[in-house]
Amino acid sequence: MKNSKPRIIAIFLLLIGLIIQVLYDPISSARHALLVSNTHAELPLARAKWESLGITDYTFEIQGDARSICQPYAMIEVRNNFVVKVEAKDFASDDSPSKILPPDRWADSDWGEEVFLCSYFHFTMPQILDLVEITLQSFPSSIMQADFDSAYGVVTDFKYGIYVGYGLLRPKLDNCCYEFHIRNFQPK
Repeated sequence: MKNSKPRIIAIFLLLIGLIIQVLYDPISSARHALLVSNTHAELPLARAKWESLGITDYTFEIQGDARSICQPYAMIEVRNNFVVKVEAKDFASDDSPSKILPPDRWADSDWGEEVFLCSYFHFTMPQILDLVEITLQSFPSSIMQADFDSAYGVVTDFKYGIYVGYGLLRPKLDNCCYEFHIRNFQPK
């Protein structure tokens, strides 16, 4: 009978732990904290790599989503760290022809200054790295994903918004975040 008391306590604690996990999902919160910590460690290395290369002229493709506000999808050309050309693509089809946008159409008239992804003027690597840094300093828990290219130090994927654990009492939010993906980075 003496051995059954520790076993009952262990089963009880295991059951309590399982209930807490199902209801509040502390494991996803710990995983999220690790992601933020990794971003804290990787961002300075990525920025140092970018700055050491001294690249000011480059092209890249960006695809983003600021939920129902704006969805940029374009090939961006940058010279002297200023956007000089935007070739917009169609989200619906990768086969559709791109069209060059005039500078007066590079920013959404309502959201261009408010939402980073709503202005093509923002899409230079220094500004994108600044976005990650400011988000990390001001709202670290809002970072959901941050990936960096090891060759150039550019941000390749970034997702940020409202982080909420995923237990039954804290359901996952599907429309919580802004995100963008950068591909085909080419220094000139």
